[in-house]
Amino acid sequence: MKIQELARRLNVSTRAIRFYEEKGLLSPAKHPDNGYRRFTEEDAWRLQTILALREAGIAVVDIRTVLERTDRAETDEVRRYLELQRSALYGQWLELRETLALLDGMIERTEDEPESLRHRWHALAERAKASKAIRESWADLWNFDALSEQWELSGSAGLAPHVPAEPAYSRILAQAAERVAPKPGEWGLDIGTGTGGFASRLLESGVRMVGIDQSAEMLRRCRIQLPTLETRIGNLLSVPSFDGQFDFVVASFAFHHLTEAQQPLALAEMARVLKAKGRIAIVDWMDAPDDLYAASGTAPGEEHYAESQRLIAWFQAHGFRAEAVSLDQASVCLVLAVRAPLWNIRSIG
Repeated sequence: MKIQELARRLNVSTRAIRFYEEKGLLSPAKHPDNGYRRFTEEDAWRLQTILALREAGIAVVDIRTVLERTDRAETDEVRRYLELQRSALYGQWLELRETLALLDGMIERTEDEPESLRHRWHALAERAKASKAIRESWADLWNFDALSEQWELSGSAGLAPHVPAEPAYSRILAQAAERVAPKPGEWGLDIGTGTGGFASRLLESGVRMVGIDQSAEMLRRCRIQLPTLETRIGNLLSVPSFDGQFDFVVASFAFHHLTEAQQPLALAEMARVLKAKGRIAIVDWMDAPDDLYAASGTAPGEEHYAESQRLIAWFQAHGFRAEAVSLDQASVCLVLAVRAPLWNIRSIG
């Protein structure tokens, strides 16, 4: 077919088609006599893919890579590119939400006295700026992509300070799953899922699970072991999900990778994606036991063990009933929080 026919068929301009050809994304054959482009059905499908990727916000330079990987049937790499784009878009969406909240706060203060107004606006802007800086401060300091192979070969062995050694690790996850009490038909989220250790135990109850991790390699291995688990690239500070989607949200041995400044933002993200009567479970070493630092070979400041009572205080201040329970080892704790109706909050206040 000619370029005009292709343009009409896919509702795109001939100029755009020529642009993608100039960038090397399309290579139509040319008629030997007159040099006119002759597009095949394969060219049409390729252009349709390009247009879909552009609509998803993927840059032209990255589209070339995605197409090359697709041509070589490297589905894991293609998936990784698309998931990274989704994660980035959710991050932008969260940033826009915070900007809108800043504007709302500024609008509410427009009736203040000029001196007070300037002060309030400045305070709101500084708070928004600080929140953005905390969200962007996340970094994988442990190279979990490389650790994933060791994780698969040896389970939890030798991976301190990330998870406890077996058999304690399995016992802890089993106890935590029992207390989360997943019900068939519920939708759960496991943040920092790794290779799916906690998610696998929750799936046994007949729930639908989504596993989130910042490591694409961890997620690839997770999908092999748990094909029914939906996986997404993300982290505790930027959960790639809309508000109020999940019946329960869990995180096991991921919270200690967050700094003290990052932890409240992570709690807010977990609460954001939770349904009205949902529950949150955080399983981790807590309360900074000195013997834990010695046993794991880390120093204070390298890991950031949360204080269970501080977590409980945050949950209570944000409409939850919460409790802390020791699991298997005295240093491992489960903080379980349930979003409570307003009347119940007042009654236990």
